[in-house]
Amino acid sequence: MVKQCFFLPLLLVLPLCAQKPNVVVIISDDAGYSDWGFMDDYLQTLNPGQPKSTVPTPNLDALRKRGTLLTNAYTAAVCSPSRAAIVTGSYQQRIGYEYNINNLTGANDVDGLSSDAVTIFDRMKSEGYTTGVVGKWHLGARANDSGDGNRPEHQGVDEFFGIWKGSRNYTIGAVGGSGTLRETFASPFTDTVLETTPPWNTTNKYVTNAFGIGAVNFIERHYADPDPFFLYVSFTAPHSPIGPSPDINDPRLSSLTGKRKDYASMVLTMDREIGNILNTLDDPAKDGSVSLTDNTLVIFINDNGGANNIGADNTPLRNFKGSIFEGGTRVPMIIAGAGLPANSTYHSPIHSIDILPTCLEAAGGSPPAEIDGISLLPYLDSTIPGIPHEVITIRNDTKVSVRKGDWKLAKNASNSPFLLFNLSEDPKESTDLAEINPEIVADLLNAFTNFETTIDKPRHAGLNKAPSSINLNNAFVLAPQTTPTGTFISDLTLVSGDLRNGNFNAGGDGSVQTYAETPSWENIGTGTLSENFTNTSLSANGSRNAIIAESNARAAGLDTGHTLSTGEIFRVTFQWRDASNWNDSSDLVAITLFTTSNDRINGPRNNIQRLVSRTSVNNSAYQTENFLFNPIIASEEGRRLFIEVNAAQTGNGFARLDDFKLQRGILGQGDQPSPSAFLNWSQDSAWIDPQTNSPDTLLSTDSFPGCILEFPVTQDFSYETNNDLTRISDLTFMLNSLRLTGFFDGASPQSANLSGSELLLTDDLDSAPANLALEAMGPAYSFFLKQDLILYHDLEITGNGSAAFVLEGQISEYHKPTKLTKSGTSSLLIKSSPKHTGPTSIHEGEIILAENVTLSSEVIISEKAILSGSGTLTNSLSGAGTISPGQGIGTLTIQNASPKRLHLEIDGNQADHLVSTGILDLSSTTLSWSTQNLTEVVYPIITYNSLIDGFRNPNLPPAGYVFDYNYQGNKIALVRSENSYQVWSQQTHALSGANALFEADPDLDGIPNGLEFFTGSNPAEFTKTHPLKASRRSSSTSVSYPISSLGQATLFRLQSSTDLINWDDSFP
Repeated sequence: MVKQCFFLPLLLVLPLCAQKPNVVVIISDDAGYSDWGFMDDYLQTLNPGQPKSTVPTPNLDALRKRGTLLTNAYTAAVCSPSRAAIVTGSYQQRIGYEYNINNLTGANDVDGLSSDAVTIFDRMKSEGYTTGVVGKWHLGARANDSGDGNRPEHQGVDEFFGIWKGSRNYTIGAVGGSGTLRETFASPFTDTVLETTPPWNTTNKYVTNAFGIGAVNFIERHYADPDPFFLYVSFTAPHSPIGPSPDINDPRLSSLTGKRKDYASMVLTMDREIGNILNTLDDPAKDGSVSLTDNTLVIFINDNGGANNIGADNTPLRNFKGSIFEGGTRVPMIIAGAGLPANSTYHSPIHSIDILPTCLEAAGGSPPAEIDGISLLPYLDSTIPGIPHEVITIRNDTKVSVRKGDWKLAKNASNSPFLLFNLSEDPKESTDLAEINPEIVADLLNAFTNFETTIDKPRHAGLNKAPSSINLNNAFVLAPQTTPTGTFISDLTLVSGDLRNGNFNAGGDGSVQTYAETPSWENIGTGTLSENFTNTSLSANGSRNAIIAESNARAAGLDTGHTLSTGEIFRVTFQWRDASNWNDSSDLVAITLFTTSNDRINGPRNNIQRLVSRTSVNNSAYQTENFLFNPIIASEEGRRLFIEVNAAQTGNGFARLDDFKLQRGILGQGDQPSPSAFLNWSQDSAWIDPQTNSPDTLLSTDSFPGCILEFPVTQDFSYETNNDLTRISDLTFMLNSLRLTGFFDGASPQSANLSGSELLLTDDLDSAPANLALEAMGPAYSFFLKQDLILYHDLEITGNGSAAFVLEGQISEYHKPTKLTKSGTSSLLIKSSPKHTGPTSIHEGEIILAENVTLSSEVIISEKAILSGSGTLTNSLSGAGTISPGQGIGTLTIQNASPKRLHLEIDGNQADHLVSTGILDLSSTTLSWSTQNLTEVVYPIITYNSLIDGFRNPNLPPAGYVFDYNYQGNKIALVRSENSYQVWSQQTHALSGANALFEADPDLDGIPNGLEFFTGSNPAEFTKTHPLKASRRSSSTSVSYPISSLGQATLFRLQSSTDLINWDDSFP
């Protein structure tokens, strides 16, 4: 027994030293870049003469001495996105994590991490680690009722001690909701609220101290476990609210006053707790028997730049938290332990995304290829030369920055210019060098656009923003509609006053009345009939009014009892005013006419039209709205009409509405519905979400690689749209697919004109290629795409549409060669010269080049495809497809070619013409014709520079014509057969008079014109070698001779003579 007791400490130490290293990540919150003693020496090199920090941080200073200080560490610009980047190992926008979250707790709320996000906790657990989180979670507080929760226990965290939200009052005891101090164990699941429980609300009531205790307790629970642990400690200090900490009277703070002193005390208290954590790692058993220090990787980082107005100091960096200047995103960082060099400094740019792969490699795992982060371990111990990242990218809503080497491109506000700084010479970002370095600006913009082609759009609303401030759908269908104008004359009232309770006065006697108590109206939101709907206060007419809530739970619906007829026009009038939490500058009331497939108000719904009010023009006073709806379309004939009254957005506010009236009527004499001549993309409710068939508004945040925009045909009017949107970075609107759709059977031709700012087409996030879909049916409908299309990736043009599709904008490529591929039976007329340099492959359908259009890429035409038009090809042409000059009659210019199929059209005195500026080989070409009313003796059809061979059988010219391959020396012409000798002698070879006679010999070579015509030699040039070749064998004589294409098409007699006097017919 004595022997066993004597060796017990050794038995404890050996397995701990042999196992994987423990990993501890410590995060401070909003602290300044220069508020650390360990930064003093480096800051003297960055900003000579800068005073030393007045904030004491002795424990972190000690950690720096036994580890590596990273001087160019970057994070996201604000709290929650920064943590998303840390725990996923990728730029947070990869998962649509653009904004600080709203700490929503409902299972169906959309906020924070998606439940399927793979976190650092998941990955460390897969390596055998016990995972713990202490302090600020700030990645989501959604309950798991529907399996979509994102609280710590659902994201790979075994043990949690802290708060769900991002900040709170520092005194424990009275904070509720997502800021409540709690302790959660994942298995078996327990969740204990500690906020009002001793000692947390008594002796340990300062939350920073509580977090330190929670971290120490975790280490003490697990230091002797056979498995290693991963501990993530995220302090809220020194995030606001700023106030004195328990260390406020520390003598080291005696020179400070006011907010600066309070702030410094908060940092000092945090440093004390970090010291307790480090001390516990050094002696978790509290008897010196065990030390985890040498087998623990410790990482310290601040979550973002120091915040403004809290007492933080970012000197010499520009600006503060939220900014993309250095003061907003450059942070102090230390990595120590687990064999890394002590008291060293690393200057290459890194990012907080590198924390996950660094921890994973320390744990013996392999960092996944799909994340952005890089393990820093081999760079810090000099195993790998070079730098971890060529480019560091940061985006905070409309603010963006890109760092590459010493250069940084930055834009810190919407619609502001990009600024360029050289950080090695100008760490304060005070001198803009963009104007004199356009190449560097372009290179960094390329790098940033490359980043944006790989990230998702925002998937949750920003802090204090309504869910409706973003769209979760990727696809949008334009909803162009005619707008009735003129004098409305009512012929039927459906809702007004007491009729269907249009004045909301009917029902109970209390001040507040529910839907269940309100006749005619019902709740068609997600809530129940017990939701409040009317009130007697703040009414327009001294009685009762409707409550219009910005809540999905409440939406007022009414069955009008009316059966619709085609062409009916309805008008809605009402009064409304803002009430509580209503944003006067943006919040609106919406009225929607709709039908359902089963004529029941809660049945499968089809929205007819949604109109929205003006903003609240006169604060807290009623205003009148007058909505005139479009005529009812034929597809709604016979359906029952329903109406919805609701807020146009979701949020926490509400408005009051009264005196609602719905009438049917006609427009005054001479007044007719008129088409919407112009529709901006950003126009409110200009689009429809195809998943819900609900009106939608396209936003800048919807510009991302997965965006799909659909433009349908319209039956009885034409429309024009204008792209007035950009990406949220103010750069070119980005999308994956542009779809032109619908079936047109209108009475007269109509069109859609798509104009406005250029578009950037990219593959989507699942690598589906950029796409222009030509699907609309009906040849009497025309789409004119006038926007320039910039290809970041290859473009596929697809669709079997029969409408007329015209591309007037220019196709170009962003910065690398891209190819264009056409499939589907549709035809596309291109009216501006494309500038892409990759090949153009036409697999099916037709591409038509308008006159003066030049296509400089290689062109490949497949068997089922056609290239036509009157443009010019300046590169090679190949493939088994058809070349068809002209759109109608026209001239197409090509270079080197051996076309497999050629289709030519002749109409009256005009014919298609093919021009080859290179080498032309027609020996394998199949020729087809479209001819009518042939009137001319000669039709030049091909001009060549070098002709290798002509058409082979069975290719025939139109009846009554022959081919002349040497017309005017470099043309192939159709020549009327009966005039072939005349054209050959007088036009092709310019003979005249007696020299043009059949028997004449103007070149005196002994070969008469007739024979030269027959054999294809030149009558105006001396023929040195006679075309007739004679040979004699035994008693027979053989004569061979070439026959030209014109000769073959001529009726001739071949005679022979032995004495030149008597001639006999010979078989030709």
